[in-house]
Amino acid sequence: MNLMIVEDEARLRQSLAGGIPWEEHGIELVALAANGAEALELFDRKKPDILLLDVQMPEMDGLTLLRKLRERDAFVKAIILSGHDNFAYAQQAVETGVSQYLLKPAGDREILEAVVGAADQLREELNRRYDAELLRRKWQDHLPQLLSGFVERLLRGSVPQGEAERLAADYGLAWPSGASFAVAVVDAEPLEEAPDRTPEPMQAIELARARFSVYLLAQSLLPEDACWLCMAGQDSLAVVFVLPPGADARQALVGPQALLDKLIGRASDGFRLLCSAGISGLAGTLGELGRLYDEAGRALRDRLVYGPGIVIPYREDPIVESAGDGGTVGAGGAAGGAGNEGTGGAPGSAGTAGAGGIVLPAVAEGGEKALEVALELGDAEAANLAFERLWSVSLGAAGTADEIHEGVLYMGSLLVRFVQKQGFAVKTVMQNGFPFFLDTTQLPTKEKIRAWLQGCVAEIAAYQAQRRKSSRHHFVQTLLDIARDEIDQDVTLHTAADRLYVNSSYLSRLFKQEMGQTFSAYVLEQKMERAKAALSEGAKVYDAARMVGYRDVSYFTKVFRKYWGVTPGGMKQ
Repeated sequence: MNLMIVEDEARLRQSLAGGIPWEEHGIELVALAANGAEALELFDRKKPDILLLDVQMPEMDGLTLLRKLRERDAFVKAIILSGHDNFAYAQQAVETGVSQYLLKPAGDREILEAVVGAADQLREELNRRYDAELLRRKWQDHLPQLLSGFVERLLRGSVPQGEAERLAADYGLAWPSGASFAVAVVDAEPLEEAPDRTPEPMQAIELARARFSVYLLAQSLLPEDACWLCMAGQDSLAVVFVLPPGADARQALVGPQALLDKLIGRASDGFRLLCSAGISGLAGTLGELGRLYDEAGRALRDRLVYGPGIVIPYREDPIVESAGDGGTVGAGGAAGGAGNEGTGGAPGSAGTAGAGGIVLPAVAEGGEKALEVALELGDAEAANLAFERLWSVSLGAAGTADEIHEGVLYMGSLLVRFVQKQGFAVKTVMQNGFPFFLDTTQLPTKEKIRAWLQGCVAEIAAYQAQRRKSSRHHFVQTLLDIARDEIDQDVTLHTAADRLYVNSSYLSRLFKQEMGQTFSAYVLEQKMERAKAALSEGAKVYDAARMVGYRDVSYFTKVFRKYWGVTPGGMKQ
């Protein structure tokens, strides 16, 4: 602790400075002043913690000096050393906050104990002040997370009734009497340069970073007194809008929707993020936050239908009557019947749809078969055409999020079933598309779902084509081995097909596709090349003929001449 002595008597001032072992008790003497004015000037430069001062001094008395110094440092401690036993002085000193009022001539020990006591008192006050300030700062630093957690509990209905207002006040939340509330859910993902390409699994950290960026943007953009934000873990951002009392339950949502539009636009322009938002259908009370939150989440799911980048208001589930009775559907529903074109049907189809279901007319059965055949053959083009046909009567016609989810289950199960029927692992065949089978929430739009499924079809077709190609290579390689190893025999495609247990026509087409020529032409080519080499090395015509499987020398000569344009004898010469 730093000490300044203010005493107008020079001898006493020097005695106090040099006669007391201040440093042995943790006190450092930093300044000596002969009067109040000098002390006031030294105070700003030396920053003492404790003052040992006389009351009556020229130019400025001790109490006046202390009042001025208190304005600069409220924690400074003072011990009065006075030669006057004056009650009025002592009373004023107490009111000014003096630690002790000592009378001259006080002993060195008494003065030292008073200064050390003031130092201990100052330490305790500073510690209490530090602890309180630290607690306040920690509270302020963690308040956004604490507030987010409280809002989440409100939305999930886990705050006991009757305690919401009391707990809200602890977090600094307030709302006017009679206010109503609306809830929105905002989701975000990095903006893709080519949204129609086959999607790739998004890293969890990328998605979390995108959502947190929108959370930070919302903190700065949305009015703090009218919006409560909640972001639990890596989930989507939830916003509770506090609406003014007496506002129309539907009209009051115009303002929040405009704010959400602005948030989505700023996220796109400034952060390159693609955001979508769902907002509850009507304003409600504090006790209805759970229902409003559920509505907002269900509205957000409809981005599958309307696409991302917009604010989607909640709408009631459609009431669908019997399609066979010529019924009607509400918004988002689907109806279909024989000879009618419903939301999910097709002209002339016999398909029907239940509430929230997808229409699968009879044409889908042929599409399934066509897709299976194309995948079996590894024909990517035919498989894609079959997929397009199935898409048009299932997901392509879906008009609600529930219908789209059912369509995903339908199309996905077709592909998984085909792969498993072949005896392969789905993860092995559809390496790029497999992660989305585990988490389809990474496909927030119908376009991404289509690109994913189309990519899965392409992967299956490519895998099957490679597999069939590998099988063909096996057969072709066997034929090549037979032609090489049995060149001294009469080798035919039919005998080879019997040995391979495959159809000779299939084997013939297979060989020609791989080698660019028929098997018989290849065998003849190998025989003639071997015979030519043998004759060039001095073999007799008879030996060369037998070497390549010809027992009739005259027939060999005829074939050789036709192939090379010269007789075997001429070749030798």
